[in-house]
Amino acid sequence: MSVSQETTSLSRIPSGVSYFFGEEVRLRREVERRVLDVFTGWSYGEILLPVYDYYDMFARGMGADRLDSTFCFTDAEGGLLALRPDLTSLVARTVATRFVGQPRPIRLCYVGEIFRNLHTPGRAPRQSWQIGAEIFGNDRLEADVEVLLVAIEALQRLGISDFRISLGHAGFLKGIAEELGLDGPARHALGEIVDSRSRAAFAGWLAARNLDRPELVAFFNLSGNGSALREARSLVAHPTVQAALDDLEHLLDVAATLDFARFLTIDFAEVGGLDYYTGMTFKMFCPGIGADIASGGRYDHLLKSFGADEPAVGFQFSLDRLADLVRQRREAAPLAATVLEADRDDLTGAFRQARELRETGAAVEIRTARHSLAP
Repeated sequence: MSVSQETTSLSRIPSGVSYFFGEEVRLRREVERRVLDVFTGWSYGEILLPVYDYYDMFARGMGADRLDSTFCFTDAEGGLLALRPDLTSLVARTVATRFVGQPRPIRLCYVGEIFRNLHTPGRAPRQSWQIGAEIFGNDRLEADVEVLLVAIEALQRLGISDFRISLGHAGFLKGIAEELGLDGPARHALGEIVDSRSRAAFAGWLAARNLDRPELVAFFNLSGNGSALREARSLVAHPTVQAALDDLEHLLDVAATLDFARFLTIDFAEVGGLDYYTGMTFKMFCPGIGADIASGGRYDHLLKSFGADEPAVGFQFSLDRLADLVRQRREAAPLAATVLEADRDDLTGAFRQARELRETGAAVEIRTARHSLAP
C-alpha cells in the first residue's frame, strides 16, 4: 500500500459518526454550559450515565420492538449488552434502584451520546448527543409546567426566541384505541399512521377495518388552541380523550397566566413517538432546522418496568441541532488571545506574563519568531 493510499484509509471513519474539533468544540461546549446552567438553576442535579448497559434494561424501558436499531455485543460472561440507544431509560432505572427512600420529587439532568444503528438513507446519524432534564415523583400539573419553562429559558439563554412548542397528549391515541377495541400491535400501527400525518392513509387504514369514522380523521388533523380544543371535544366523547383535553386546557390556562402561551400550539397528531408516554407530550421547533430541537413529555409508568411505580416527566434537547441553530444565528467569534512573542532561548519572561494574564481570565498564545514547522 502506498503512503497516499494508507493516508486515505486512515482518514475514513464509520458511516454516521462524527469527530469534533476547534471552533466546533468551543461552540458545543458553550451550548452545553448554558443549558446545564439553566438546569442547575432550577435545582436539577447532573447525573453521569454509562455508555452501555444490558440489552434487557433498554427493552424494559423502550420496548423490545424499538430496539431493532441497537448496537449489541456480549461481555466476557456471555451477557447481551447494548450501546445506549436512549438515556431516559437509564435515568429511570437509576432512580428506581439507587434513589429508594430519598425525598421526592427528584430532579436530574444529563448530557450524553446515544447510538442507533440506522440503515435507511437520510435518517438521523448513528451517533447523536442529547441534553436532558427529568422530574420524578410529581404527577401534578406544576411539573409539566416546570419542564416547559425550563426548556423555554434554556433556548432564550442561547439567544433563541423564535421557537414554537407543539403540544400533544398520549391520551388521544390511548382513548381512540380503546374506543376502537385495538390490541397492542394494532394500536402501534395506528400510532404510526397518525404520526405519518397523511389524511388519506388514515382514512384508508380505517376503511380496511370497515370503520366509517370520518370524525377521527378530522380529530387527528386539528391544530390550534382554544377553538381547536372545543372542536375536538365535539368530535370524540371517549372519557380518556376528554381527560386529555382537560389536561391541555389547564396547561394552556397556566401558560396564559405566566405569559408563555404564545409559544404553544396543540397538535392532535402529536403522539409522542414512544409507547412509554402517558400524558402531555411536546416537541420544540425553530426556523432553520428541519426537525424538532427538543422532545419530551410525561411517562408515569416507565419506572414500573424497573420495580418502582411513580410518575415522571422530562425532555431532551438535541445538542447537534442546537449547535447548528446557534451557528446559524450568530457567528461564534473566536476567543481573542493576547499574542506574546518569545525568544526561544529565554521563555521565562513570556511565560511569566502569560501566567499573569491567565489569572485575569484572558486568553494567551505564545509565539516564537524562529519557530517554524512545516505541515
